[in-house]
Amino acid sequence: MSKTSHPSQTAGLLVGALRLLRSVLAVTLLGWALVASPAERTLYKSVLTNGRVVYGDAPDPQARRSEKISVEIHPPDPAQTEAGLRALAMTRQQLLRDAEARAARLRQLDRQIVSTYAELQAAKAERERGIAVQEGDRQGRRFSAAYLQRQRTLEASALQLRRSLDALLRERSALL
Repeated sequence: MSKTSHPSQTAGLLVGALRLLRSVLAVTLLGWALVASPAERTLYKSVLTNGRVVYGDAPDPQARRSEKISVEIHPPDPAQTEAGLRALAMTRQQLLRDAEARAARLRQLDRQIVSTYAELQAAKAERERGIAVQEGDRQGRRFSAAYLQRQRTLEASALQLRRSLDALLRERSALL
């Protein structure tokens, strides 16, 4: 990953946090709108022919049965409202802290991925160089135990680095 992609990743995380904050704010405003509405509201519960229940401001014309429901709206307790607003502010702060921590972890993972990838490429090149038969690698027509051990060691090193890289990539994908 290049370092130029970091600001866009951080911006993406902040945009996600702001979207969540906007949703929470919309729900809060909806609650305030309900408080400002009349003390009673009428809803209709309609049971459709397939058994599905639908609630709405008017009875469903395709319903086999409709029922009028009156909902009494009580004004909120000011202390509860204040506590809710404090909780909302704390949630917002926590979301921002979480977004920043996630962005920092993504930056750290990007650095680790770059370095592990470079190590993997070096290990693959070393493995390719290790395939070349050197003096003393054969015992007659067969390869010596030292040659076979060197091959296993080089292969295991490359495999371990590949697994590390895969784990880093999975963690990065989970954070995005």
